Amino acid sequence: MADMPIIKNLKREENVFELKPWRSIHKTITKPMVTGLGPAEIKESALAMGFAHITAPDILGSPTHIHPFDQWIYLIGAEDFSEFDADIEFTLGDEILHINYPCYIFIPKGVKHCPLDIKRVGKPFIFIDASITQEASVRPDTVASTHRPTYQALNNKD
Repeated sequence: MADMPIIKNLKREENVFELKPWRSIHKTITKPMVTGLGPAEIKESALAMGFAHITAPDILGSPTHIHPFDQWIYLIGAEDFSEFDADIEFTLGDEILHINYPCYIFIPKGVKHCPLDIKRVGKPFIFIDASITQEASVRPDTVASTHRPTYQALNNKD
């Protein structure tokens, strides 16, 4: 994406990256974000996670879309994980979920989801986006460059 900021963490040790802050594309997210890029930084890693501090209403993840991998969204209080004071609507499949409590949402691969419509923010909260990509779910030395095996995403039956 042309409007996506470049995320560049600093390698400190073989499996340790210092998280470097970056600016969100959303004007309402004013504090720096951090993202662990998973296999883009450590090829043996399958997990990628991004963290944002949310202080104002906004619409994230629009338009409704799907991914070929599982995804988890966490919504937790910023100072006390259990203190969640916000009203959110989240499209998952054909449902609109109404969320006003700390939670995580599992989004199986191939399921349409978003937007995350943050209607009201009484207290700042933390938004965490986590995914395990299909290509990263196996070690690189087990994947042939010309033929990719068929993968089954974690926790999915098909």
